Amino acid sequence: MLQIENKDRFGKVAADALAKIELTVKDARMKKRWINAIAKATAEIEENGVFMNYQEDDHSLIIWSQKSNNIYTANGICQCRAFEQGSPCFHRAAARLVRLYLEPESVSTLTPEAKEVPYLKNTKEPIRVEKYGSVRLPIYN
Repeated sequence: MLQIENKDRFGKVAADALAKIELTVKDARMKKRWINAIAKATAEIEENGVFMNYQEDDHSLIIWSQKSNNIYTANGICQCRAFEQGSPCFHRAAARLVRLYLEPESVSTLTPEAKEVPYLKNTKEPIRVEKYGSVRLPIYN
């Protein structure tokens, strides 16, 4: 059973994942698919974490899908149809989000000064704010 106790930290992990996709994926179609996968993963983790179990030894997330009644193990690869077709799946996105959430903060931050460095481009205000699942993400130009 997966428990997300620190909702703020989990929200930051999800927002950082969305920002990384926005900054690194050039293909608009693939970008949209990854954003959808991360948004669905965020919602599924928050709503159905009781049907998930994280394995720290191999960084995999075991997910029971209520919709298909299948069990998937994701850690960069997955057994679902989306992965077989070469598309992003929420199972892999969820596994990565959970791994990043469970990492100690000191692992994800190399120096104390790095916390002061903004993750996104340095702009005064976002152009717009979009909501992906339960995460609100500022979109910069």
